[in-house]
Amino acid sequence: MTAALVVIDMQVSLIEDETPNTDEIMSAVFRLVERARGDGVPVVWVLDTGVTPDPSLHPVFKPKPGEAVVRKDVCNAFVGTTLAGELGGRGVDRIVVCGMQSDACIDETVHAAPNYGFAVTLVGDAHTTHDFHKRDFRDVIATVNANLAKLKDVEVVGLTEVKLV
Repeated sequence: MTAALVVIDMQVSLIEDETPNTDEIMSAVFRLVERARGDGVPVVWVLDTGVTPDPSLHPVFKPKPGEAVVRKDVCNAFVGTTLAGELGGRGVDRIVVCGMQSDACIDETVHAAPNYGFAVTLVGDAHTTHDFHKRDFRDVIATVNANLAKLKDVEVVGLTEVKLV
């Protein structure tokens, strides 16, 4: 299978205003991006157009020439975007997913991917969510991981176990 790393919503306002484990998620995603690039695996960046006040990709992450940047209007990164075409055009049949928010854009994109012909590897410790309303963000991540792992064509693995090639 040919993989691509899909990095979802690593945007300034989401990271700086909503993320309880900023250092952890930034490090995990950065490591995945560096591994993918080192292995020659395509990196695709997904950005949410509804993020405010600063919707830009966090400056730690800089797309390289040839890396696709896909903008979305809804949680599911396939709906109304060029994501499926960007992946298919690169011969990809498996996506490795990381980023934000676990219980929104990660969940909906992973659910949808098999319908577009893509198997999914979700990096279970490389996605996060907010802790608004006094909820335990780690419980949310664990629940999302458990639920998505039950789906056909979806596997959930840890950062140290993920295989990009």
